[in-house]
Amino acid sequence: MDYLSKKVITDQTEKLALARIANKMEISSQEVDVSINRLSAKNLIRKIYVQGKVGFELTPKGEATIKVIAKAETDRITRQLQEAIHIERKAKLRLSTVNKMKSIEDKWQNYQMPDTKMIDTIEQEATIFLSMTKEIENKQPFCHIDLKNYEQGFLQYKNQIENMIRQNNNLTKAVNNYAQIKNYQLSILTDNENINKTINKYETMAEAATQVSQLKTSLSKLKSIQSQLENFDKNQLSKFEELKTQLGGNSRLLEILKKPTHEFTPIKKENITENTTWYSDTEGPIKDGLKASGYVLVEKCSKCGTKRRSKPVNIG
Repeated sequence: MDYLSKKVITDQTEKLALARIANKMEISSQEVDVSINRLSAKNLIRKIYVQGKVGFELTPKGEATIKVIAKAETDRITRQLQEAIHIERKAKLRLSTVNKMKSIEDKWQNYQMPDTKMIDTIEQEATIFLSMTKEIENKQPFCHIDLKNYEQGFLQYKNQIENMIRQNNNLTKAVNNYAQIKNYQLSILTDNENINKTINKYETMAEAATQVSQLKTSLSKLKSIQSQLENFDKNQLSKFEELKTQLGGNSRLLEILKKPTHEFTPIKKENITENTTWYSDTEGPIKDGLKASGYVLVEKCSKCGTKRRSKPVNIG
């Protein structure tokens, strides 16, 4: 029928017409004859005579049937394409989800587990250091109490404070490793649940068997890390959270102690006619050595009366 829908076949005799159809369709004349008779019985094909030749063509019913068959075939191909697109999208989505879950394993594989053997030592060091800061705070030199020895004493004190700032930073890093464990415990629990949900979602799909196997391996590794995190004592971890907060406050205190206690405020231009002692940024008093008369902008400490030249301000 499809062949005849494209072209009417005629020849000198019916036998020759059947032979032409058989040759084009690459089947035997007997098969063509059987098909023609069957379709003719259904009023889908009819015999015709044109200019002394005999042939075959589709009836109106046959033409309508061809259209129905063509539409059905088009619909079938469309459904197949849509299904293929749907399957491909699902496969891409599944691959994206699996890769996201596998990246969780990579994240935890790079996590450096704190040493449980060091936890008592670090807690003790942090506690002692915080106590030392209180002691050093009580030894802070004040310019208004001992102005004569303040500059030299403060420089020594400042060096000591800077060393303690470095110690505070190192201890903060060490303490944070333990203070964050509670958050890590919750995080890895959530990650394990997400991987497990993904496994359950795809486990029944034969095409996802390899991916599910990979996720099960990842889950096993994460559960091992989770087990190690759960080994830490919860009360001790709470103590480290407190130490983290205390070291943060300690850092701010040390930054304050590092600064001189002078509180300079501008006063006025001062006439210089003789050698004058000036304060210069905690580097110790210096002799100006100027003997010629002149004027400079002056700042004065409201606590001890020490004067210094105002620093120039760059507004450009």
